[in-house]
Amino acid sequence: MSRKSTTLRTRRLEKGWSQLQLAEFAGLSLRTVQRIEKGHTPTIESLKAIAAVFEINFNELIDGNQFSSIDETKLSAEELDQLEHIREVQRFIRDLIAFAVMAPFLFLLSWLDNPTGNWGLWVVLFWGAYLAWEAFDVFDARDFFGKGWERRMLEKRIGRKIDL
Repeated sequence: MSRKSTTLRTRRLEKGWSQLQLAEFAGLSLRTVQRIEKGHTPTIESLKAIAAVFEINFNELIDGNQFSSIDETKLSAEELDQLEHIREVQRFIRDLIAFAVMAPFLFLLSWLDNPTGNWGLWVVLFWGAYLAWEAFDVFDARDFFGKGWERRMLEKRIGRKIDL
């Protein structure tokens, strides 16, 4: 377990709180608290909520735990939005890797359970559909070939912004 998650977990346990209690006190979901304790990088809002619950300065969580190498307090709103998008892409890639690793095991388990059955196929299909939906959301496929696509591709190719 990483140092950052141990510190948060230690603080929580010192208070005698469960993960669910911390989530309720901070106004976060249980899943968010679990992810933070597992070492996922929390959002700035989550850190502020947790700092308020522990009655500590927000900077103690940032400085003491090194949750991110980026000082989010110095970023503009647009930069924070882009950073959140980058984190969404990271989560999607982790989910995709988990799918690629687990799908063969699900097929094997399904076959071992019942060679004529195909429950593993259904699980993988639904999981794949979820990943497709997540990819659609994360990569904003609605605008993939939209009006801005040509412009982005041209700017990427010529290496500079264009004014049209």
